[in-house]
Amino acid sequence: MHINMKYYIVTIGAIFIALGIGMLVGFNLNYDQALSKQQASIIGDLDNKFEEIKTTNKDLEKKLSKNKNEYNKLVEYVNDNYAKLIKDELQDKHIGIISTTENYDYTQDVANTITDASGQVSFNIILKDGITNNDKIKELSSSQNLELKSSKDVINYLIDSLKESNAIEKLQQLEKLDMIKVNSIADNYVDYSQVVIASGNNNEDSKKFEDIDKNLISKLKSEDKYIVATQKSDVGFSYIDMYKKSKIPTINNSEEGLGKLSLVYTLKDSTEQGNFGRGESADSIIPFK
Repeated sequence: MHINMKYYIVTIGAIFIALGIGMLVGFNLNYDQALSKQQASIIGDLDNKFEEIKTTNKDLEKKLSKNKNEYNKLVEYVNDNYAKLIKDELQDKHIGIISTTENYDYTQDVANTITDASGQVSFNIILKDGITNNDKIKELSSSQNLELKSSKDVINYLIDSLKESNAIEKLQQLEKLDMIKVNSIADNYVDYSQVVIASGNNNEDSKKFEDIDKNLISKLKSEDKYIVATQKSDVGFSYIDMYKKSKIPTINNSEEGLGKLSLVYTLKDSTEQGNFGRGESADSIIPFK
């Protein structure tokens, strides 16, 4: 039988293809074995790392539990002894209190904290919702022969009144219009140099902050008054983050011993900035120098 050259070429090609396939299969088998060993090694390393992490985590949980117990003991100690810790710390301080929410009044508690530290409450005033009422603003403007057009103008009028000897008469007019409520005012109210803003609300109302709180802060700063904002820890809606933007110190747990201590020491040292109390909004528990 005659075999031509084309047959040899096809046969030789088939042999080389078969050898190539054999080599490829053998290589892959060796590679799979090597890969399996490598995978097993990685898995073993991961198991070891995981055990190390578990051990570290247990140690951290123990330390955290210990720190939490120590913190709770500190809180309990301060709550039981804060009256001793703040005694006489606010001597010769004349401090005004202004609440910016009529449905969330805890100003008497703030006043008690100040007097417990031997400070003097110059005035205790609540700004009511009527302070933003346009009809009431017009009536006040007409009665005082002034151009008052907004809640900002009324707040400026209120703070300016506290520099004058006839402030009580002007405050009474504001009370008649249901714009404010005067809980107390001292004979030497004009001597005040610091103001505690009692903030917070039962309901969310960001517009109230813009209309009242922000304007109040601006006016008090222009009068060179030191300001600190407080709220209770159980507040329904917090304004703390908004006060932060105004760059004044804040306290978010004013009803607790730690909060009372923070308020007194913030007023005592005129702390420039800082957010004190509990939770994520706080920089620290109490003011530290």
